[in-house]
Amino acid sequence: MQRQRFLFAALGLLTLWRWALLPTLELAPEEALAVLRVNHAQLGGFFEIGPLVPLFARLGMLIGGANEFGVRFFAPLLALAASLVVWRLARDLFDEQIAGWAVVIANVLPAFNLAAVTLTPGLFACVLVPAAALFLQRALLQANPLHKAWWAAAACVAGTALAQPPAFATMAAVVFVLALPERRQHLKGPGFRRILVAWSVMVLCWLILQAFAGWRWLPEWRLIPNLARWILLASPLLLTLFVLSVRAGFTSAMLQSHRSLPMAMLLPLAVIDFFYGPHSGWPDTGGVVWMLFVAMLLAHRLTVARTPVIEQKIGLRTIAIMLAALQSAFLLQTDLPRTLGLTWHFSPNASAAVDYTHVLAADPSKTMRGWRESAKVVSAVLKQAGGDGTWFVLADDWPLAVELDHYLGRAEPVLSPESDLHSFSGRSALFVTEDRETTSLPDSLKNRFQRTELLSVARVMHAGNEVRWLKIFACHDYRTPDS
Repeated sequence: MQRQRFLFAALGLLTLWRWALLPTLELAPEEALAVLRVNHAQLGGFFEIGPLVPLFARLGMLIGGANEFGVRFFAPLLALAASLVVWRLARDLFDEQIAGWAVVIANVLPAFNLAAVTLTPGLFACVLVPAAALFLQRALLQANPLHKAWWAAAACVAGTALAQPPAFATMAAVVFVLALPERRQHLKGPGFRRILVAWSVMVLCWLILQAFAGWRWLPEWRLIPNLARWILLASPLLLTLFVLSVRAGFTSAMLQSHRSLPMAMLLPLAVIDFFYGPHSGWPDTGGVVWMLFVAMLLAHRLTVARTPVIEQKIGLRTIAIMLAALQSAFLLQTDLPRTLGLTWHFSPNASAAVDYTHVLAADPSKTMRGWRESAKVVSAVLKQAGGDGTWFVLADDWPLAVELDHYLGRAEPVLSPESDLHSFSGRSALFVTEDRETTSLPDSLKNRFQRTELLSVARVMHAGNEVRWLKIFACHDYRTPDS
């Protein structure tokens, strides 16, 4: 009991520490996108996030202000909620000691710590997917097929689809849990139908909103970058122990008991995350919620598995936890090597996604650096061009557009080429791009202006390292296609 009290106190202190870290990094593109949706009432049109993220961003800004702290205010609280759900699920499946170690392992994971200080869809999955598993476990223990736990599980699955659409991995995990031989009859029961209907309604709404947007269904088949991503987000030793724990679970009697739920949840989640997770831009951890389930299996294995020398087991667990904690601290503050005088360049890639093939050679936190300075450059060019109120701003992709929109703080949104520009007929625009090789606007956009010219080229720096190049073009007299 004393250990559990210490655990909960430590979680409270950890939450305060995470709150202190919130203002240390600029907003990531997904976070800035959530703010843009709040400020300009844009409900859909993007694949990256669902409406649950902007809702929490709005509530946070009401409490902490329209800044990094306010936008991310609920992130440490959601991480705390995820820890408590993991503890409760592991306690119900095993015991309090194993539940405590599962929470410790989860909270040293680099992926979980990264999610805990940023408001991204991956963080909501870390809360809602374990909560769905918890209620599903309780529902399976009830004789009543209409027990309220089925409704709660359905609500959690629907919530995941609202935060991280379309939540196919979550639904696949639920189906896999119920497809095990001793539970197969539940696939035809009213409880599962409630979950399926709730998820289907959310997905249908998402499909309607995405009807005219670009689709991104192809997986990432490159083995090495995908594996490098897992190593970065889980730490090498802990990931090795994860693999050994899953392997041990296959050979034990766990698959024939109610304790099979973590294994059944993590397998579909891990497979889908391995191929689709690399599409997520930094710092969104994508679908690594499976690591919370394997943390339970690892805690069980390290607590009760037989070993020749008990000290070896304790020592291995301690080393794995310490190395993962150090890696977490490093990823949360990637400026640490620069403060020591080491050179660590940012990726030259302008995309929000991370090239995990070269992640050790390039700092992945580029998408959270230099936006405030970039906005100052654009603001200065706006003033030189003839006034902030007479020009509208175009950016060549959505991550640049949403970041400039937030840090410029204009009443009028920063637009991307895919935006509807009909209401801007006759006005001039600034076109901003991060592509240093660009010499003019894309032809499809250039033809809509009477005249274009290059106004400014800026090199944005952070801690002595180049973050991005900005090229800013003046585009005079926009004409609609039918004019």
